[in-house]
Amino acid sequence: MRSQQTSGGVLEVFLEGRIDSANSNNFEGEVDALLEEANATSVTLDCAGLEYVSSAGLRVFMKLAKKLQTLRVVNVSPKVYEVFDITGLSQVLDVRKALRKVDVSGLELLGEGANGKVYRLTPDEMIKVFRPGISLDDVESERQVSRQAFLLGVPCAIPFDTVQCGDCYGTIYEMFKAMTLSERIVADPGTIEDCAVRSAEVLRNLHDIEVAEDMLPDATRTYYGYLEHIASYFTDGENERLRHLWDAIPHMDRFVHSDYHPKNVMYSNGELMIIDLGDAGSGNPLLDWIHTYYIFNLLGTGAAERSDDEMSFVGITYGDLHRFWKIFSETYFGAADRAERMSALLEPWGWLAYLSAGMCHPRLSDEYRLVYAQRIRDNVLARDNEMIASLPELKALMPQ
Repeated sequence: MRSQQTSGGVLEVFLEGRIDSANSNNFEGEVDALLEEANATSVTLDCAGLEYVSSAGLRVFMKLAKKLQTLRVVNVSPKVYEVFDITGLSQVLDVRKALRKVDVSGLELLGEGANGKVYRLTPDEMIKVFRPGISLDDVESERQVSRQAFLLGVPCAIPFDTVQCGDCYGTIYEMFKAMTLSERIVADPGTIEDCAVRSAEVLRNLHDIEVAEDMLPDATRTYYGYLEHIASYFTDGENERLRHLWDAIPHMDRFVHSDYHPKNVMYSNGELMIIDLGDAGSGNPLLDWIHTYYIFNLLGTGAAERSDDEMSFVGITYGDLHRFWKIFSETYFGAADRAERMSALLEPWGWLAYLSAGMCHPRLSDEYRLVYAQRIRDNVLARDNEMIASLPELKALMPQ
């Protein structure tokens, strides 16, 4: 048995062989010694080398769970997992089966987004391979959100399994013949009106979905995460004001996608399907409009400051993006004047979302992070009282 401590302070213990009545006491003593030496309260037991565990060994696992803040049991073989499952411990402890390994070399690339690439795996399956650095917890979270969204009636692909792809993780989804709305518009610019109208109608339907408590995570979690990441660029008072802006948006129990744009909506056999549900959650539909405003109206303003092309994020030109926005927003809000007023009120909120997300981008230089921080002061903090005062009107403009 060997161990190592991660940068996050979690003690990883690697198990091998068998744990049974003959050695369970020794196993318990060795683990306790490692805990004391590392002063660890969070432990991951890696069971890739564990061949067998008896009831005596399971009792040690239960004792550890009671004395630790968190205990994870990972890379469990199917044979050993069956023991956890039969005894019911898989429902009590955080036990995860060893991931199936999938080689994507030579597979057809179907698309690429901010978080990874999608390949055709079989005629009935596709695989989304997440970029290096995206944790297994994040991948599993997206899979769980996708499963819950499907149960809520969101038109999305069924997620099957989480797998290992080299140093990265992947999720296998059902395969469907489709293209993104961006690809459809590029292939036939005359479809832009149909794409914009229908995607607005789908978004309204999504916002009508009521989400039971604890079924999905809070949709504001991404924005609070941005603020935590960039907090060192602001004073304590400024950080408090920025957080207060998100706090001020009334919570609702509606489905929120959190990244709704033409590259995340698929056109399949005349129907629209939603993809990339990693940030989806329960919340106020206004959150979707804040994010959508920045995608359609602010994206590209930092093109000279990054080492990549922001517009590749949505896959269509500025002109098509702005045409899409006009039709899309007017369809959702029901009238041009309501859409225009909504856009005016959303502007500072859009800057808040865009600039805070931009500061977290790995390809933004430290020099420009300072520039973005000042833009947040100029475009957001200078207007925070006005933004909070606008919330009642924003609520009134949203379809009831």
